[in-house]
Amino acid sequence: MGKKTNNHAGTGRSFDYFFVKPLLGGDAHASARKLAQIRGVREVSLTEGEYGFIVKTDISDDEGSNTVYDSIRSVVGGKLRRAVCHCSYSGSVR
Repeated sequence: MGKKTNNHAGTGRSFDYFFVKPLLGGDAHASARKLAQIRGVREVSLTEGEYGFIVKTDISDDEGSNTVYDSIRSVVGGKLRRAVCHCSYSGSVR
């Protein structure tokens, strides 16, 4: 059976995910390392498809989210989309 996790239960905080489509021609691994060093970034995933990176952040307010957005933009340029995760579900491993 799956498991639900409330992120930062009781604090009103949530995770923000940024879906990043970087400008072409950059070094993906170097960019991922730079993204991971941004304050508030918890994890960076390199992906295939429409987006090059998914950046998971631990942000408590809109001002912090905007700061991270600007920092990501300065590292990779390109287009960004933001999604807020208020809770997570995980399934069992078989």
